[in-house]
Amino acid sequence: MTAEVSGRSDNRGESSLLVVGKDSQSLAAMRDILESAEYRVVTAADGKAALRLLDEYHPDLILSDISTPGVDGIELYKAVRQRPEGATTPFLFVTERGTREEIFAAKGLGADDYITKPVTSHELQAAVRARLQRTDELMFVQLKAVLRAMVDAMKARLGEHSLRHVQAVNAYAQALGVELDWDEVELEALESGAILHDVGKIGVPEKVLFKTGPLNENEWAEMRMHPAYGAHMIEGNPYLDRVLPVVRHHHERWDGSGYPDGLAGSAIPEGARLLAVANAFDNLTSDLPYRSSLSLDEAHDEIVSNEGTQFDPSMVEAFERCWRRGDMAKIHKSVQTLSEEDLPFAS
Repeated sequence: MTAEVSGRSDNRGESSLLVVGKDSQSLAAMRDILESAEYRVVTAADGKAALRLLDEYHPDLILSDISTPGVDGIELYKAVRQRPEGATTPFLFVTERGTREEIFAAKGLGADDYITKPVTSHELQAAVRARLQRTDELMFVQLKAVLRAMVDAMKARLGEHSLRHVQAVNAYAQALGVELDWDEVELEALESGAILHDVGKIGVPEKVLFKTGPLNENEWAEMRMHPAYGAHMIEGNPYLDRVLPVVRHHHERWDGSGYPDGLAGSAIPEGARLLAVANAFDNLTSDLPYRSSLSLDEAHDEIVSNEGTQFDPSMVEAFERCWRRGDMAKIHKSVQTLSEEDLPFAS
């Protein structure tokens, strides 16, 4: 049987759902109910069709009939849980009869919840909304724990300066993101990317990290590996999927001469293009092992002079607007007195 894909525009703020059911009329009704609540919905007529979809599509929640032809809901649940990307995906069962056997089978497997037909529009939307909210809350707690552990490792390896640096980079990045009218989801991913952008330096030898003179060719080659090291460290963590491109590509250059992959122009992920400006501005205005800091005006001129070569012109334009309002100078002053407790996840 063929799977049907339907839904609204690909808005990053919406949640995507996979709904699986054997009855086409019931399936269409559930799709309409959920789309009316602004969810993006993909439907499949049985478990086999759903598994084919899951090869390329990763929904935020799966809602499946227990009884479907061929691969039934129970087998689908087991198959989803065996996939790395499906291990934490919320899974709700739908049962027509609500028998004790079916309910115990679903609960025994660890399913998140079940819904008994017939179900009203309000009940269906409420069940989906509640499950997604619980998942969001759990992901936030787990994300904080991951960030805390990684920042502790960075502090131990890179020193106290690394904490002030990530706080400053995040503050500059958030100002740019707001200036560009990014939504809450994008700003949250940007925050995590700013915190973790240098985590790969944990893998760089200390003699390179803390060398007081200029790096030689081999040392630069080692230093340029830190974005790839960082991406490898967070790869496969479902809470950091949106962060990985920022970590890997924040040292790419608009003209294609950056690292680690030599991406150019719009091929560089947007978050990485933004973070490149924020990261550079803080580095330029900070004392580093191999050079003293520049003044704010000198750092500003350096950013502007590299528009279209190192930096995305649209990001430099946003930086300029923030600069003219005095935002960057205010942030620079404020981050000088921040402590570890001021990190976004410290509370």
